Amino acid sequence: MVVVETIKAQKIHGCQILETVYKHSCGGLPPVRTALEKILAVCHGVMYKQLAAWMLHGLLLDQSEEFYVKQGPSAGGAAANQEEEEEDLGLGGLSGKQLRELQDLRLIEEENMLAPSLQQFSLRTEMLPSYIPVRVAEKILFVGESVQMFENHNHSPSRAGSILKHQEDLFAAELHRLKQQPLFSLVDFENLIDHIRSTVAEHLWTLMVEESDLLEQLKIIKDFYLLGRGELYQVFIDLAQHMLKTPPTAVTEHDVNVAFQQAAHKVLLDDDNLLPLLHLTVDYQGKDSKDAIGPRDGATPPQDTSPREIPPTGWAALGLTYKVQWPLHILFTPAVLEKSVHFSLWLRTPCGSLYLFGS
Repeated sequence: MVVVETIKAQKIHGCQILETVYKHSCGGLPPVRTALEKILAVCHGVMYKQLAAWMLHGLLLDQSEEFYVKQGPSAGGAAANQEEEEEDLGLGGLSGKQLRELQDLRLIEEENMLAPSLQQFSLRTEMLPSYIPVRVAEKILFVGESVQMFENHNHSPSRAGSILKHQEDLFAAELHRLKQQPLFSLVDFENLIDHIRSTVAEHLWTLMVEESDLLEQLKIIKDFYLLGRGELYQVFIDLAQHMLKTPPTAVTEHDVNVAFQQAAHKVLLDDDNLLPLLHLTVDYQGKDSKDAIGPRDGATPPQDTSPREIPPTGWAALGLTYKVQWPLHILFTPAVLEKSVHFSLWLRTPCGSLYLFGS
């Protein structure tokens, strides 16, 4: 009766009911404990159904916001809790918290040629029962996001197949077995989550590192964002100096991209597949109102719409964007590319002045 009254009075719902029933089942009266353990087992059955839909099919069927995974960014308090317990998710040392940071910004469509944007998910920690650690919830979140990303964006015939390696039926049977247990076992629960996570992480490793050639993408970032191709930028400075030494105008961006293409041809960088993915941007006053279609992949969207000062020179407003191909866009997000720009893209002009290459 106390449990029912507590749930009614505090309007407890969803996975919060698990926590309430669990706390009251820890009492010393055997009849009460036995009865509440049976109720808890039934409630766990609902949770396992949610887990099966999320982890095996990437489906979040939660219209009433009862599950501890939600669509949308995490709140500040939740992020602080996640920082306390952070574990390697098996994807090349990528942790759950790092995955949240990498997916902090969505990719935006432009010119009808960009990939669909990522959906962002996070933990609803107030729904997480105390007997399920945050580290386990992070693994659940990682698996579901990976499955959903693969199912929604895998349009290539060469990459056909399941990210779970067609073991959905096996994992579903294991979840059903846990559902039939009279008492919840964290050891068995976490072992199964680890098994599913390892399968997903192994597939993602093969997809990203081997099939999508992650090392080649890192070389591109080094060459163009970290000035690995110094001769290219030296020629570009010579060609673009007269355009960028004055405040930028509406045509400056077009002109500097033409100069960039000419510089690439002069240093024999004639990769027809690579050059179309690179684009120089010039952030001049009034550009935001004209670019209503949204920023290009890799460009940081405007933080506000307040009036800004006119850049003193085109160099001060110059930035570089790069269209990252699926599925590496979950690693090379606009936020990551922006950090690369601010970290090391300083150019020395013929006049000897230093300018930050990026907005």
